[in-house]
Amino acid sequence: MMQILNKILLFGMAFSRAPYLRLPSLFVLLSFLFFGPRNGISQTKSNTETPSPPIHFGKESGSFRIFFGGEEIGEEKFQIIEEASALKAIAEIRIAVDREKEKVVFLIHAALQFTRSFEPLSYQVVQEAGPNKMRARVNFKPGKSEAIYETGKETDTRQIELKKDVMILDDNVFHHYLVLVKRYDFSKGGQQEFSAFVPQQFLSGAVSVADKGKEMVQIGNKNLSLQHLLVDTGELQISLWLNESHELLKLSVPKSNVDVLRE
Repeated sequence: MMQILNKILLFGMAFSRAPYLRLPSLFVLLSFLFFGPRNGISQTKSNTETPSPPIHFGKESGSFRIFFGGEEIGEEKFQIIEEASALKAIAEIRIAVDREKEKVVFLIHAALQFTRSFEPLSYQVVQEAGPNKMRARVNFKPGKSEAIYETGKETDTRQIELKKDVMILDDNVFHHYLVLVKRYDFSKGGQQEFSAFVPQQFLSGAVSVADKGKEMVQIGNKNLSLQHLLVDTGELQISLWLNESHELLKLSVPKSNVDVLRE
């Protein structure tokens, strides 16, 4: 395994149950998606069978403000564009954290290509912090998909068996939850199960999404009546709040003290 460079954990848990799943990543900033033992779910393969209806949105763009402990630490700018019969979701994330009495800026570039039936085709994420750089690429194939990690001159290639409609929910890439919202069947409601994969940590499992109804939520100086979806990874609960058009306006992880607001 490649050497882990400048790894930072602002919050989250170590992989004490499965240390062999640690990724050779450059750093982990806002890592909070951990798959715990829920309903016999494996940490390497999920048996969820929720059908994937075609996705129904075209171009979309926006930005999220990222807060940790009430302090704004970064921003994510994203856009989803149509490419023939597929869609591409791209983002640029900037996060500034205090490290050894100095401010360190981390840049993340992510690009996910997927079909209208939520089948991922390719994914790439690049993380940079000063001279340090890490790149991860995933090629999704029938049977075993291939993940390639590059840090400096070192390369690590791995294979993993994933469902064809696995959700990509990568560390620090918040617009991936916007795609998860599109995946939820509001006409069916209730609790729905999805297979998920965190490329930067080479970790797969399952998440459940449940509709908790309308709630009053304060965003800025406004109190809004928003739809609440609760995402449960088995270790953490992530709250998503949506407007009437099912646009993701706020993401919150109380256990990790993280809030993400859409501008």
